[in-house]
Amino acid sequence: MDWKYWLERYVFVQLKSGGVYSGRIIDVDISEHIIFLTMIDKYGDRVIFTSGEIIKIKEEENKERE
Repeated sequence: MDWKYWLERYVFVQLKSGGVYSGRIIDVDISEHIIFLTMIDKYGDRVIFTSGEIIKIKEEENKERE
């Protein structure tokens, strides 16, 4: 999978740890064998997780208010 595809996209993510997030992916960092994704969630908080933690990732429409 090309993880850079998700950059700047609005997504729903479910993690193995039980975390569930919606927001915009702002960075995809491919460091050796680990891929880190950084998002700004719907509350404006920064969330960082690895690709290996993801159970489900789904693109959503932009839900930010103008």
